[in-house]
Amino acid sequence: YSYPICTGKHMDAIVMLDFEIPTMEGLEERLRYSNAFLKNLILSSVDGVVAADKTGKILIFNEAAKKISGYYENEAVNKVNIRAIYAKDGEAYRIMQKLRENNGKLKAYQVDVRCRDGSSVPISLNAAIVYEGKKEVATVGFFHDMRKSIKMKKELEKTQIQLLQAEKMAAMGKLAAGV
Repeated sequence: YSYPICTGKHMDAIVMLDFEIPTMEGLEERLRYSNAFLKNLILSSVDGVVAADKTGKILIFNEAAKKISGYYENEAVNKVNIRAIYAKDGEAYRIMQKLRENNGKLKAYQVDVRCRDGSSVPISLNAAIVYEGKKEVATVGFFHDMRKSIKMKKELEKTQIQLLQAEKMAAMGKLAAGV
């Protein structure tokens, strides 16, 4: 590469940069490694990772997102708009509003996801707007499946009710014994 250094219309000097081929190959190899590592990181996430551009086209859809929604990665990326993922109409719009109100970040937002089979799954959504400079270009969301947590909470509530009933019965037994 060469660049002229000029004063007005007069060229004072030329700067020449010479990159050796092995150096460029090393940079390309590091770039390939970084991209592969990033892709592996996203695909290995225990939570669903879904990224979409401003039009709603899904760009990233990992294995955990497939397990939650039932959509295959290829199907989600090529045929599904992010707006169709949410169970309630207009939910994607509400999420974008909340993101913009909170400096482009959203934590633990409870929402239902519409699955491929039409059922819905409750998730906790952590999301962020992706910027290039100051321009919004995409969003990324981390979908945490809440089904197990909700089931455990219901079982805990049921156990608490049973414990209260047992305490009432014990108190009645003591009262009857006293009589």
